[in-house]
Amino acid sequence: MPYQVFRTMAVLAAPLGLGLLAAVHPLVDGTLIPADDLALWTFIHTLQIPLAALLGIAVLVLLDGIRGSDAAVARLAVVPWVAAFAAFDGIAGLATGALSEYGRANPGLAAVALDIGATLAGSPMVAAVLPLGAFFASLVVFGGAAVALHRAGVPAIGAGSIGFGGAVWTFVHPLVGAPAMALFAFGAVVALRTDARARRVTPAGSHALELGMVGRGR
Repeated sequence: MPYQVFRTMAVLAAPLGLGLLAAVHPLVDGTLIPADDLALWTFIHTLQIPLAALLGIAVLVLLDGIRGSDAAVARLAVVPWVAAFAAFDGIAGLATGALSEYGRANPGLAAVALDIGATLAGSPMVAAVLPLGAFFASLVVFGGAAVALHRAGVPAIGAGSIGFGGAVWTFVHPLVGAPAMALFAFGAVVALRTDARARRVTPAGSHALELGMVGRGR
């Protein structure tokens, strides 16, 4: 498989998958999840964790060969971002789904399951530490990547779409996750096309990043 095709697939798989999941993500209002949505809820929150990791990998692929402190910090922040998001999604998503399923199967204990869910949701770790940690880490990951890519020659609209789309998805993916991931995918395509054009204009056997073209290696 040609390198550029593989790179494009590696970068776009996660935003496309996460965007589709966000488009069908059920919304809750503090009560037990509707029975019709329970299987979908569990499926979404199970698949979101590996796809979030894949989104982090997509950022690493986009930053491949780019030097500088902003790119380095963005790379380092990928692991804590994925860890914080996975922990939050596992507790707030999968645990809530499991409690809802238990409440449906045991109507007499539904109120207890709801109380446990409310206790989890109200705990400082779930209500503040994990979501805020994931959000601030996302600012470093996607914001740093956007700055590094723009300095490397990616147009501001593309780099900004990556930064804004990734951060917005992290914080409010049930509401605007689909357009946020569409924005990220758009920015990723712009970045990939910019890099592909740079490679075409370099001498045979050379690498645009190594030559410092399109601003990389600064």
